[in-house]
Amino acid sequence: MKGAWVAKQERAIATREALMVAAGKVFSRLHFETARVADILEEAAVTQGAFYFHFPKGKKQIAEELIELQNEQFIELRDKLARSDLDGLSGALELSDVLGHLLQSEPIAQAGIRLVTQASTLFPGVAHLPDPAWLEAISAYLYRADGEGNLRKDVDIPMATRTIVYLFTGAQVSSFVNDAWENLPYALATIEPYVLGALAVEGFTRTYPST
Repeated sequence: MKGAWVAKQERAIATREALMVAAGKVFSRLHFETARVADILEEAAVTQGAFYFHFPKGKKQIAEELIELQNEQFIELRDKLARSDLDGLSGALELSDVLGHLLQSEPIAQAGIRLVTQASTLFPGVAHLPDPAWLEAISAYLYRADGEGNLRKDVDIPMATRTIVYLFTGAQVSSFVNDAWENLPYALATIEPYVLGALAVEGFTRTYPST
């Protein structure tokens, strides 16, 4: 009996995960208002009953959970990078790069960003742009850079933090419109010299994570 219960639980978890992945793919290519539950069901190959068992509030509920999952992906990347031996300025740039690569290829990240930018008023509890955790992470890197002596003396760290985040946001929105994020890493690479020119002391050279 216990084995049957465990198997049932595992199937339920697998179904829920399949629905989340399917919803990520649907919302990454369709506007929230255009996307239908039927599109998610078709992508996941599950029944309507299974969908509403896991998401009784429907499309809005699964979209909100996608935004939260995308936020968790960011936190995981942020924390992993924080354990590296990068200096502060290199860490700030690397964080933008890894987020760019995530958006280039990961449907749940793409869906989360699209939902925040296109339908944020529907999800006031979870939709924030810029995300406070992102601002906090960049700010921490810049304060570290200041302590390391790599930041110019005239840099206003709170203002520089928001500028970096706004530059990234503009690059990702432009890249989404133009090529569905395919060239986002290239767009971010064009920003880097201007960021370093504005923030870094003369002679600073960016480093990269050891592999």
